[in-house]
Amino acid sequence: MVFIAALVAAILALGTAAGPALATARWTVRHPGTALACWAGVIVGILASVTGLVALALLWPPAPGHGLLERFHSCLADHAHGGLVWASLTSGALIGFCCFRATRVLPRLWRAVSRRRRHMEVLRLVARADDRNADVLVLDHPIPVAYCIPAQGRSIVVSSGARERLDVRQLDAVLAHERTHLRHRHHLVLLLLDLVHALMPRVPTLRRARTSVPALLEMIADDAAARRCGREALAGALRSLQPVVAPAGALAAAGAQERTHRRLARLEASRRPVRGARPLGWVTAAGAAAGPLALVVLAMAAVPLPC
Repeated sequence: MVFIAALVAAILALGTAAGPALATARWTVRHPGTALACWAGVIVGILASVTGLVALALLWPPAPGHGLLERFHSCLADHAHGGLVWASLTSGALIGFCCFRATRVLPRLWRAVSRRRRHMEVLRLVARADDRNADVLVLDHPIPVAYCIPAQGRSIVVSSGARERLDVRQLDAVLAHERTHLRHRHHLVLLLLDLVHALMPRVPTLRRARTSVPALLEMIADDAAARRCGREALAGALRSLQPVVAPAGALAAAGAQERTHRRLARLEASRRPVRGARPLGWVTAAGAAAGPLALVVLAMAAVPLPC
């Protein structure tokens, strides 16, 4: 069947080839926002293709699901044969597998939200409000760290060691970096990516996305902070802050040491936009998402209804 073949081809292309191509492309460093849109389009395309393939496997005659529908349809007498029993059992197995994957995602989401809530509860007990910034909590600790965690009220955490080590412009750059994360809902992007990977952990593109997308989010926040406070101030802040692993549900200004080194090299290098990369990237992102979605809509419209 042409629709099944097309969806399988889309899954293979997006799930195996698109991830390595995006992860190794050099232009993504200069256009992280466009690269993030490409990743989003590819992931949406993968989800649409897999969903459409499962739906067709369940509903297209003589696929299992169509037999299940016919078994409960008024015209059952006209189609009563032994194959419907096996079709119904196969449909139940496929539906059960999908439900099993969903049961891995929901507890994961609950744990992430619970850890974030507990962390904020502890912070409100041990940290104090910053009298100069309405969205900052100051944690009395000598290690210079800064991170943000989505919450109502004060959602940026800066240690007293960071405030002592950073000058005014460097601290402003760190705050601008964290506010960009919060304003663009980068925490939600990472949470959704984690959930999608939990659903389909063996897809190569999704494994690549788990390492590439967080780096792109940091670049986007770096660019916003650099435009506001200057590259030198942000680079100096990154050198002064202690590289730490952010708490669950948080984004740190200085994350893993290797990633911080790459960010510093990017800030210190002279960068020129790659001509044509941005419009081509947005066209690629739109095509990666819209193509599978349109294919799924056409396939569902062509599914014969039970008689």
